[in-house]
Amino acid sequence: MNPADQLQDLVDSVAEQTGAPVTLEDRDLLLVASSGHDEVIDDVRRSSILRRRSDPVVQQLFAGFGIARATGPLRIPGDPDAGRLPRWCVPVRWRGVTYGYLWLLDPHERVRATHLERVRDALDLVAAHLATRARAADRTTWAVGELLSSDAGSRAQAVEELQRDGLLPPVVTVVALAPADGGPTGTVNGWLLPRSVLVSAVGHRAALVVPGTLDGAGIAARAAGALSSQHPAGVAVGVSGIVNATQAHTGWQQADAALRSGGAGVREWERLGALRLHALADPVALSTVVRDERAVRLFATEPELVETARTYLDLAGSAQRTAAALSIHRQTLYHRLRRIAAVSGYDLDDGRDRLALHLALVLG
Repeated sequence: MNPADQLQDLVDSVAEQTGAPVTLEDRDLLLVASSGHDEVIDDVRRSSILRRRSDPVVQQLFAGFGIARATGPLRIPGDPDAGRLPRWCVPVRWRGVTYGYLWLLDPHERVRATHLERVRDALDLVAAHLATRARAADRTTWAVGELLSSDAGSRAQAVEELQRDGLLPPVVTVVALAPADGGPTGTVNGWLLPRSVLVSAVGHRAALVVPGTLDGAGIAARAAGALSSQHPAGVAVGVSGIVNATQAHTGWQQADAALRSGGAGVREWERLGALRLHALADPVALSTVVRDERAVRLFATEPELVETARTYLDLAGSAQRTAAALSIHRQTLYHRLRRIAAVSGYDLDDGRDRLALHLALVLG
């Protein structure tokens, strides 16, 4: 049985023995497992399950009750006005260190400290699992960051360390995640991903190193979904091609280029086309190179002409499909195309001009 299933069984066992709905969170207050709840649930618990993590406001509220300092079960009162039920917080500790929290909803005060003593063996097993996972994550987080870095010496050391621990398969897919509107990404809930997926932070972005035998795009979408509750504007995700593990930094460049190619959503390196050029140059420098005077003149005119040019070239110069995509009459399209040529100076019947304009529209 894998560790996630074992933890789920242990949480279900605690719920059965105490008669209280139970959730387990790790030390970062990310949801690890949850028992069934029937009708005993409040907004805090419902949000935690749906978001797969505690809300930051709730985290601050519970921190005020001293959960970080607690060494034993702590009863937290409810707040009827806020729709919050009373609950127990049981620190999950291993060798004197807190690695997570077990939460038991107890609106009718049926759970006693003696009930919690009866599940001590289960709590010890939960603590051992969380401690093992946390210590492994502490070791690998640094190594993954070095694996994806631009320094060859650091990369070689990281490869050696990860391979020695059996954590780096021969080939991998690299994933980059960031909020679509900028800012820090936050912590990826690794409990939602296969254990063989390595998770780290690289600057403000999150990075996943996924074994090449797994569906990198599918795992990327799962990680983005878990982060979406923290980022209303969405999460941008880039997925590399499959690369040799010793070349994971190349995969990171590919994933980063894919991430920068658009807004929220998953974008794969293999499907980027000309946008792969983002992996070779700074976006500002690349934009400067592909924008000639003709492109500058076009960008300075009406937005509808720019949109028409981009749509027309994206659709391989098909007048029928372009008119349908823009919801305009074909004669209106022809009029706009003539205006584009007149304003900019591009000859849309010349393949080289079409290429130059398309690159300016896509990369500029």
